[in-house]
Amino acid sequence: MRLILLLMRKSALLLLLSIFAGVAAGAAGSAVLALVNEALRTIDKPDPRIGWIFLALAGTAMVCKLAAKLMLVRASTRTVRDMRLTLCRQILEAPLRNVEKKGSGGLMGALTEDVHRVAEALIALPEQCANATIALACFGYLFWLSWPLALVYVGIFAVGIVVYKLVARHAKPSMNAARQTWDQLIEHYTGLVNGNKELKLHRRRRDAFTRIELEPTANAMMNHSWRWNWILAVANAHTQMIFFALLGMALFIAPNFAAIDKHVLSGFILMSLYMGGPISSLVGAIPQFNLAEVSLKKLKSLGLSLAEAARRDVKPYDADVETRRPAFRDLELRALEYAYDDAGGSTFRLGPVDLKLRAGELTYVIGGNGSGKSSFARVVTGLYPQDAGALLFNGVEIDDANRDDYRQNFSVIFSDYHLFRTLYGMTSAEFVTHAGRILGQLGLSEKVGVEDGKLSTVDLSAGQRKRLALLTAFLENREIYLFDEWAADQDPSFKRVFYHEIVPQLKARGKTVIVISHDNHYFELADRIVRFEDGKVVEDRYVNSPSSVRLPAEAAEPVAV
Repeated sequence: MRLILLLMRKSALLLLLSIFAGVAAGAAGSAVLALVNEALRTIDKPDPRIGWIFLALAGTAMVCKLAAKLMLVRASTRTVRDMRLTLCRQILEAPLRNVEKKGSGGLMGALTEDVHRVAEALIALPEQCANATIALACFGYLFWLSWPLALVYVGIFAVGIVVYKLVARHAKPSMNAARQTWDQLIEHYTGLVNGNKELKLHRRRRDAFTRIELEPTANAMMNHSWRWNWILAVANAHTQMIFFALLGMALFIAPNFAAIDKHVLSGFILMSLYMGGPISSLVGAIPQFNLAEVSLKKLKSLGLSLAEAARRDVKPYDADVETRRPAFRDLELRALEYAYDDAGGSTFRLGPVDLKLRAGELTYVIGGNGSGKSSFARVVTGLYPQDAGALLFNGVEIDDANRDDYRQNFSVIFSDYHLFRTLYGMTSAEFVTHAGRILGQLGLSEKVGVEDGKLSTVDLSAGQRKRLALLTAFLENREIYLFDEWAADQDPSFKRVFYHEIVPQLKARGKTVIVISHDNHYFELADRIVRFEDGKVVEDRYVNSPSSVRLPAEAAEPVAV
């Protein structure tokens, strides 16, 4: 039912037209069999008109069935496309913390397995709708032949449906369990691929991973799948027995209890045989639709649905808004607080933080692991909304209405960054030319090129990939740059280039730069140092004048970033 409602929301007109064509196809197909039954009754006195009527009805049935199927296929494939795009938009529009809480396993399972199941069910729906109309038309003809006998047929069929549902409902828990297990399997697959080097290097770890994680989860998946499949196999076998019972009743029982015309009996037998295929196909598709229902529930449990998201954390791109962005003056955190539960179940609290960052400042944010630096980075860039306090940009308080506009002022490279191969939004000839110059200054021009707005490769060392991430940040040309442990993967020579050349020259261009770092050898280059400890600012001091631009002698030639 949910699948029908989904189609109704997306393609109501096509669905209604296909239903009309399907009913016409079913009626015409049943009429063909009725005509065959009539021709058999008068076979000794053939009527030429019956042949022409037969051709007309057969042609009508074929054309209407084809039209119904094509319209439903069009509607279902369009719905599948919209569903995929809607889910992707919802993930893009959801608050980052919500996305992180779902976990990659759950979201990847939703985008792959759940979308695939719903898509398969929607694509199968046209055929099953056609089968349903054929079955209904056949029952209509049976009532026209003999309504008392047809009522007996319907009664037996109804009993069969009830028994099927009673048996099949025991498969639902196993279907749900299999879907939950799939998320765990996705996580193990991710660990298998991403941790392949570590697993190869440690035999005991590899054995434990396989024996304790991978094999039990795969076995659980097998057991859940086996259980629901054999339950439904039993239910399907029962359905087959119902058809044999209907045929047996028409052939051996009904003639003994009533004087039934042979013409009526032959009609019932023909229709029973004809209905067997469509109804068996309908019953066989029930597991597919049940799996789709399970997936729809899973999507709902993840906070996703096939309707547009009610809450949006982002806004659509508007070129006019981008060009009218105000110049940055200052960024203030007033008694700002943020809290979250970590993987161990304990609560980490950031703040209260009182801090004011001014345009053109180079600020180093320092502190030990777990001190709150990365949480600060996500809050100050607007990715995490604060729980208390205020965040002000140029004196304007940031809230849900303007948070996405605020985020557009930042170019950020996080420690867990993702490097896109395509330079999205930066594919003009001017960008490509500028990108070529920057690649040379980053020492990557011999390894990476830009072709059709794409990087020729991202298959580089960790340090080189970090440098490549700088390319995107430079091309964005935002007011505020934030680097989260950027230099951690760099060799000493390029680490010096980063601290002594790249960062100071961003500052020289009037950019505000925030560097999260453990490299205490370079702290003297900062205008200001902010130290975090246990989520609180325990030190905030100026090292140099905010207006000073300190370029070493060897960096006299500016880096064009």
